[in-house]
Amino acid sequence: MLNNKKFAAGLICVGIVAAIATITVSIFLGKDYRTDVPQELDEAVALSTFTRLGVSMSDITINGETRHYADVGENWPYNDETPYKTECLGEGHVILGYREKDSTVEVYAICEADEYCFQNGWLWEWSGYSCMPTLLIFDKDKDGSYLFKSAEEPSEDPLFGRPVSEFFPSDLVEIAVTASGDSEIGVSLSRQSLQYAEAYLVSIGRDGKLGVYCDEDQEITSLEGAGVAEKVAAALYDLHPEYGVYTGTIEKREGGKRYVYAVSWNGDLHGNGTVTYSKTEYDTQKVVEEYSYKVKADQYSLVKPKKKK
Repeated sequence: MLNNKKFAAGLICVGIVAAIATITVSIFLGKDYRTDVPQELDEAVALSTFTRLGVSMSDITINGETRHYADVGENWPYNDETPYKTECLGEGHVILGYREKDSTVEVYAICEADEYCFQNGWLWEWSGYSCMPTLLIFDKDKDGSYLFKSAEEPSEDPLFGRPVSEFFPSDLVEIAVTASGDSEIGVSLSRQSLQYAEAYLVSIGRDGKLGVYCDEDQEITSLEGAGVAEKVAAALYDLHPEYGVYTGTIEKREGGKRYVYAVSWNGDLHGNGTVTYSKTEYDTQKVVEEYSYKVKADQYSLVKPKKKK
């Protein structure tokens, strides 16, 4: 799972945001790096995000336009860490400049990477990072193609890396550290990322809504938030960790099939009611398993075990 949203340092400088409205503004002229980014290099930067996460990029044609998406597949190793299963990735990047020396290319970019999963019928961005200053290293072949070699992200702890001031050109540092999610750069990164998610939805034949981190339209409530006592909510999670902690639904791909895991609370705000867990095949609506618990304050009991093959 990617580090959770959102990375940003410092405050937004309005003057700098205005200056980067086009990446080739005059502040870059006369510097020892270039801003005339070749299309092939731009595409290589996009692909490098997925390469680092062990995911391939695929193409699909939508309304005559070639679009990209990144399906993580059913067995993506990072999905072992959580009950919420990432289905696809999105990325965004703004290249501030690059240097070429012999066959080595250094790229100074602000990057975003997002994980999308299905929850309550939405494909929503549930984890990731944004506005990350990143140094990317490529080898340039004679045919003009770029081979990704390495990436470096900033760290203030010398045991784990270097601050951005040590690997970005000095006049790009302030732009890098002041970029934030609601800046012009941040908005561009998010927009790029969502395009991958949109293409993924089309690739699997879904018309579901797209949501972003902390989207006001995407209401997510935990059992405890719905009224279940903390002690009971924790105990039930221990019994059914694969369902997660929230009411509503999540989706997972298992053995070539898609399943919907649902958690519901039918009760009051004082912890009296019924909690139900159910697992259903998405395509057939066949119930695979179902458990219901009668809850009264801080006590609960199983009232409906049901398993089907």
